[in-house]
Amino acid sequence: MTGTSGVPVLGGGRFVFDSPEGLRLFEPGRLQVAPHVAEHLPDAGAYFIGWSTRDLDAERAREVEAAVNGRRCANGWFPLEVLDSIGHRGYWRGPLTYLAQMTADDAAILQDWAGRGLTGENQRRIQATVNHLLHQQGHAAAATWAVAVRPQAGLDAAELGDRLFTAWEQNLDAVRTKDVAKAVRRWNR
Repeated sequence: MTGTSGVPVLGGGRFVFDSPEGLRLFEPGRLQVAPHVAEHLPDAGAYFIGWSTRDLDAERAREVEAAVNGRRCANGWFPLEVLDSIGHRGYWRGPLTYLAQMTADDAAILQDWAGRGLTGENQRRIQATVNHLLHQQGHAAAATWAVAVRPQAGLDAAELGDRLFTAWEQNLDAVRTKDVAKAVRRWNR
């Protein structure tokens, strides 16, 4: 297919021979999460609370909810840096071990999504900043920055949300309800 100028066009209307993408790089600082991005991203903390507490009694469920919500950052999202000291294996470290397991692929997913179509230094800069924001300010802040920096890329927050949700389900697939209950009991000792 060719455009009106005779230049080959891809199915989405983008030109095959587009000029290089103009990045609008800026130092992120504390980001205000864009509502049009946040509406498409699942919240890791809320997802984990729903998943992990479905078969717990009310008291234990409140403990898990308090543990997760007590680690949120100022923007309300769950930053992954709070899981760095938790580890990824074993119920002896409490139920947040499973939250760390659930989000183990998130950095790679976000970096792939944000850096798609870029190469070299531009890709490295985008991926490094997105990773930093994910760990400091959560998923929505990282995605908000990527969308703002790459307005021509057509980054789809709904696609990112679907990828995260799928990874979370797969990462938690092998965890049994009784493992979570045991982790909460041992956590309180």
